[in-house]
Amino acid sequence: MSKPISSHPQFVILVDKLNAASGKFSAQRHLSAVRDAFIALMPVIIAASFFILINNVILHPQNGLVGWLELTGSWVDALREISLRVYNGTLNILSFMATVMIACKLAKSYGEDGLIYGIIALGLLIALFPLNVAVTSPSGESFPATGLIGSEHTGATGMFVGILVAISSTEIFRLLNQQKWLRIPMPETVPPAVVQSFNVMLPVIVIFALFSTLAWGIDYFCGKTLHQLVNWLIQAPLQSILQGLSGVLSLLFIQNGLWWMGIHGTSILYPITETTLLVAIQQNSSAFASHLPLPHIVTKPFIDAFGFMGGGGQTMGLMIALFIAARRKEHRAIAKISSVATLFNINEPLIFGLPVIFNPILIVPFIFAPIICITIAYLATAFGLISKTCILIPWTTPPVISAFLATSGDWRAAGLAVMLIFISALIYLPFVSLMNRQSCGRGDAQ
Repeated sequence: MSKPISSHPQFVILVDKLNAASGKFSAQRHLSAVRDAFIALMPVIIAASFFILINNVILHPQNGLVGWLELTGSWVDALREISLRVYNGTLNILSFMATVMIACKLAKSYGEDGLIYGIIALGLLIALFPLNVAVTSPSGESFPATGLIGSEHTGATGMFVGILVAISSTEIFRLLNQQKWLRIPMPETVPPAVVQSFNVMLPVIVIFALFSTLAWGIDYFCGKTLHQLVNWLIQAPLQSILQGLSGVLSLLFIQNGLWWMGIHGTSILYPITETTLLVAIQQNSSAFASHLPLPHIVTKPFIDAFGFMGGGGQTMGLMIALFIAARRKEHRAIAKISSVATLFNINEPLIFGLPVIFNPILIVPFIFAPIICITIAYLATAFGLISKTCILIPWTTPPVISAFLATSGDWRAAGLAVMLIFISALIYLPFVSLMNRQSCGRGDAQ
């Protein structure tokens, strides 16, 4: 019998190289700062989504529960206002929070005081905002107004600029701090806190002058704001790639392929994909709250609800297939042990216990079951058979429930999720049966 591919020396060398490369990529200082910042902000984002869900599913005057029950009164308006205030203090200033958090994380990775770096990054971000914002009067007349900040700059849509400002300002300010000629000499009797303040005074002046000059130059020579330029060069192309079916399928192929090799594919690609997918769901949430058409199909909850049921590889289907067709005692035992975790999309017990990694039989369904399911969900959404996702839910939300909540209570989405679980189980069944036949061939079937 030929050796499995996972035991071939050349394959082992290839996997070792991929592991080393992915480890370096994941540990890269700037990408780690972005990833850690968004992980730290996730409770705030989920809390905001929870109140958006309440405001639109329960408190909506036409489509919500209060509308269906014909409930009215000042208390309903008060609850709506409370939910709106939560949104304004969370998702509506997400770029502010992300900028501060990324700068803090990056500065701390250098052993610096993260607080001052975060404050400076936030100030620089605001300095880059346009001086005039277009305002529309009740009569429909549009005119420029000063002293205002548009929500398109403070929310998730302004996050790419926030990331760039956080990283560049931290690096530049750290470099300026190392220049001794920029420090103001102080007598030894001056308290250390005062000395520190005077030491950073000139670097602060220099960096604010640099960024403000940059904002002026972009406006003067390009006729655009930095946000418009970044959207044109970075954000729009990434959105275009991931919003296409081929883009999201390529993402799933890479992520699940890395998972099969024992590499956390989602974590590796997190700094690149998360910001784009987060912008998409924030824009959908804003459009939903304003009763406007939702612009995006592919969002983070879309992928979680229809492509990661049970975790990466659509392993909810694998678990069901094991309960139906597995004949080896250890396989059925792993399925039982992993079942509760898999219900909450935690599939490490199944992936490493069965195992799935380096399993030549399971590589095909592990990679292609999510691709097939996402294709079906994408087409169903594109043709209006189910609603687009507009609520960011925790990735640990059980399948079916996640589809229902993410689409703001669309029972059709929940029904599609049930069907996709059934399809993924059918995809896995012949491969589980093949594992049984291989076992019988070695004489160790139970």
